[in-house]
Amino acid sequence: MKKLMIVLTALLLVTAFVMPADAYRGGGKGHGYGFCNGNDLSGVQGLNLTAEQKTKITDMRTAHLKDIKPLQDKLHSKAGDLRLLWLEKSPDEAKIRATEKEVRVLRDQIQDKGTDYRWAVYKSLTPEQQELLKQNRATGRCFGPRGAGKG
Repeated sequence: MKKLMIVLTALLLVTAFVMPADAYRGGGKGHGYGFCNGNDLSGVQGLNLTAEQKTKITDMRTAHLKDIKPLQDKLHSKAGDLRLLWLEKSPDEAKIRATEKEVRVLRDQIQDKGTDYRWAVYKSLTPEQQELLKQNRATGRCFGPRGAGKG
């Protein structure tokens, strides 16, 4: 009985550590923007990007990531600040609400820049490629690295 309790406790501890890591990673369908939003079009079957398009999209993606990096860093910092505010012995409601507002503003800025980037990628495609991308979106083939272009 004692061995069973030790095994169950060990299993519970492993599960307790693995679940948050998996949730943080954001695995599974529906997390992130996936292929059909301009993040990575390589998995969209039949898109046939030219070498020039691939280079242009890669350059745009690099510039986009560089552009949002300071906002992401600030967002992570503010999220940490918010956690600390909630952990204070006597949390200050005004500070918490102000910090939450700052977090929302940063998320909105990142989202807006993401939309600008995806529009730029979309505009770099030919009308035929744009139509194929729309078809992939409509049929649910835009799930990200595991399953894009399939289904």
